[in-house]
Amino acid sequence: MTLSRFFRSLTGTLAVAVLIPSAGALASTADFPSRPITMITPYPPGASTDALARLVARSVGQELGQTVVVESKAGAGGTIAAQQTARAAPDGYTMMLTAGGIMTINPSVYKKLPYNPVKDFASLTVAVRVPLVLAVRSDSRFKSMADVQAAAKANPGKLTYGSAGVGTSQHLAGELYKNMAKVDILHVPYKGGAPAMTDLLGGQIDMMFVQIPSAEPQLRSGAIRILSVGSPQRSPSLPTVPTVAESGLPGYDSDTWYGFNLPAGTPPEIVSRLHSAIIKALGENEAKLTELGFVKVASTPEQMDATVKAEIASWEPIIREAGFLGSQ
Repeated sequence: MTLSRFFRSLTGTLAVAVLIPSAGALASTADFPSRPITMITPYPPGASTDALARLVARSVGQELGQTVVVESKAGAGGTIAAQQTARAAPDGYTMMLTAGGIMTINPSVYKKLPYNPVKDFASLTVAVRVPLVLAVRSDSRFKSMADVQAAAKANPGKLTYGSAGVGTSQHLAGELYKNMAKVDILHVPYKGGAPAMTDLLGGQIDMMFVQIPSAEPQLRSGAIRILSVGSPQRSPSLPTVPTVAESGLPGYDSDTWYGFNLPAGTPPEIVSRLHSAIIKALGENEAKLTELGFVKVASTPEQMDATVKAEIASWEPIIREAGFLGSQ
């Protein structure tokens, strides 16, 4: 055998070895899941997202015949949970409940993000969307978005809005409003949505953008009034409340989303099986999700990929203009 024929033979053997998975790999994929699955969440227990995680975890566990354990890894704007998920073994036994902000806002806000939202994850689905609403105290002088607009124009920098922190979806909703309405309203960041709501009720701030599930207790008690909804369409849970777009800013869209993903490199068969189980779980729990203020989406993995890439590009100029590009 000549040297060239030897190398051609060796190359062919290696190609076959690469193309044919090992029997162990095939068995592990076919047997999935053979042990409990961990669902990492970036928020503390008790948050509205915790209810979403547990609803899906219970139904997915029943569908797959295995326990799905919800594990909170809160902190640092979701980077702790995302980093742990990205570094986990790509075997389907670690998934993450993620948020639009973690995937699409953090890349512009953090100087050194310990994960790449495009390269480090295998998308499963954009599960639900959650409209952000503009809330004021029930005794506020503002009865409509027109009132806010007029007051902001007349008193630049005097009105205040609170958020759960710099770079959060609540903050970005306010910055997008300021950008589109051409008004100057002072942003007051808090360490979480709860303290921001406390100060809204106490009169320390004038307004805040907040997710419907988080605002529901105060809305039910009559402590706050909702002036507008940030999503392109009215919320099914607040059908009489106009959108910001309807109130004079066509094209305004500040809803956020929650979805599920896995570490990059997870076998396609496992991605497909988990995707199917989650989609079924969302369908089974749609009434409860609506009750909690979520709007079911149930996208494909490919649609989630496209959403992440598009929103990274659309939020970056807003963050840059607001002056907090790479601020964390």
